[in-house]
Amino acid sequence: MKKTKAFPIASDIVLLLLAIGGAVWLFALGMPTVTWQTDRSLLPIVVDGSRLLILATAVGVVLGLVLAAVVRRGRDRVTDGDVIRYAWGERLVHWAVALGFVLAFITGAWLLRLFGLDTTVDGRPTLYVVHFVGAGLIVLAGGAFVLYSRVRGQDALFPRWGDVGPAIARLFGYLGTYGQPGVLGLRLRMVWLQDALAAVGIRPATREGKFLSVEKVLSFTPLAILSVIVVATGLVKAAHYFFAVPLDVLRWSTWLHDVSVWLTLIVVGLHLAAIFLVPRNWPGIRSMVTGRMRLDTVHEEFPAWADELGQREVVVPGREVPAHGTAGGD
Repeated sequence: MKKTKAFPIASDIVLLLLAIGGAVWLFALGMPTVTWQTDRSLLPIVVDGSRLLILATAVGVVLGLVLAAVVRRGRDRVTDGDVIRYAWGERLVHWAVALGFVLAFITGAWLLRLFGLDTTVDGRPTLYVVHFVGAGLIVLAGGAFVLYSRVRGQDALFPRWGDVGPAIARLFGYLGTYGQPGVLGLRLRMVWLQDALAAVGIRPATREGKFLSVEKVLSFTPLAILSVIVVATGLVKAAHYFFAVPLDVLRWSTWLHDVSVWLTLIVVGLHLAAIFLVPRNWPGIRSMVTGRMRLDTVHEEFPAWADELGQREVVVPGREVPAHGTAGGD
């Protein structure tokens, strides 16, 4: 396990104290009294939901710090021919964020009356509550993931410059460019296109690690950036119920929040299309549900990761894993 240096840890502690202090301050100052009255029936829900959203951010930060301190993640291991690719906590964070975005987007679209949806006066309070529940799942799980990863120094999903070319090549591979099964099993092996891409430095990785270049560059990174923007602008929208947020800041935050949500929907749509339409990606569905992936798939698609497993001289039923993987890459 990599350890972080002193400055990143100190900065995380400062952010942690700010998040906790801010949440406590909001609760101490902002609790409405029983005599509080307003002619806007939804305002109490929005105010309380905003307060709980900020609190959920603080709880996520604390949870990530606690998990980093108490959870001991062992090395990847092989059991009955299966490799543990995702621990239960990683899967929980993934599905919590996914569920949060689904709830937040559907209720937001409903409240804005998009796609022909309409609301009734009686139904709007429920939509607002569910919207804040979705947002709360995102900031809670996201905050826990960020702090856990920062403190434990886990950065395998963060891309390097050398991942960009292989990531783009993998996209072209989904069209069957390199002769491997692409969308719906398509195989074209367009040598002329391979040569054109190679001329500008775009070629498949020879040995992919535990996380594919395309996962790091075109899936995790844009979704992480968009999630930060959605959460940050959402917190600004929430904070204006407690602080004097300038009108222009609130207006731009609202616009950026909405645009980021739509971009997130597009990225998620492409992500799902790559998973469900490309047969070679189907094992990833099982791994995100059960956490497990077949060892032969690891050797075929993630040879560098297979090397790491092979160096531990793991023996599986009917097969001895060599000290170094022998499978080819993309």
